[in-house]
Amino acid sequence: MGLLLDSAELDDVVVAGGLGFVGGVTTNPTLLRQVTDEPVKHVAELLGASEFPDVYYQPTGFRGELIDEALEVWALDPERIVVKVPATPGGAVLASRLVAKGVRVSLTAAQAASAMIVAEAVGCASVIPYVDRAWRDPRIDNDLVRSLVGMRRGSTLVVAASMKNVGQLTQAFVDGADSVTAPLAVLEQVLNHPAGLEAELAFAGEYGG
Repeated sequence: MGLLLDSAELDDVVVAGGLGFVGGVTTNPTLLRQVTDEPVKHVAELLGASEFPDVYYQPTGFRGELIDEALEVWALDPERIVVKVPATPGGAVLASRLVAKGVRVSLTAAQAASAMIVAEAVGCASVIPYVDRAWRDPRIDNDLVRSLVGMRRGSTLVVAASMKNVGQLTQAFVDGADSVTAPLAVLEQVLNHPAGLEAELAFAGEYGG
C-alpha cells in the first residue's frame, strides 16, 4: 500500500516529503493551472523538490499536441514520471502510443470497472478512480474501487484519488486500492487520532518528571 500527495504546490511537496510515509505526488491540469503558466517547467521543479519515486503528470494541451507534451515531460526523468491520460476513447489511443514508447501510463478518471479492461489491454501501469466523485454521482458505482480491483487480471495498480477525508482514504484501502492520493491536509490527519495522541503524551510523561 502507498500514500501519494495530490498537489502541484512546491511547498506541499516539501512538507509531504518530510512526513516519512508519502511515496509520490500526483498533479492534474487544474492543480497546475492554480500555480503556474508553464506546467512543463513546473514539473521539473517538482522533480527537484523531492526524491519521490513517482511523479504523475497529465498533459495540459498548453503547447499543442498532448503526446508531444507528454514525451517532453517524460524525458525529464523517465524513471520517475508517470503520464496520466483520461479514461476515454481518445485517451486510450494516446495511452497506447505512449506505452509503445516505454512510458508508464495511468488511465485517470477511471469511473467504470471497464476502464481496467482497457488499461490492461493497453499495458497501463495503473488506473485512477475518483472516489469522492463516485460517491456523489448517481451514475457511478459506489463500490468503484472494489469493482476495478475485481476486474483486474494482471498487475495494473488501482490508485484511488479524490479524497476529502481520512475516512474515504481508509475505505479505499479496505476496498483493495494499491495506493491512495490525497491533499496534504488529509495526509497530515492520517495519524491524528486522539487516542493515539493521548497514548503518546502518557508515555512521554513517564520519565518526563
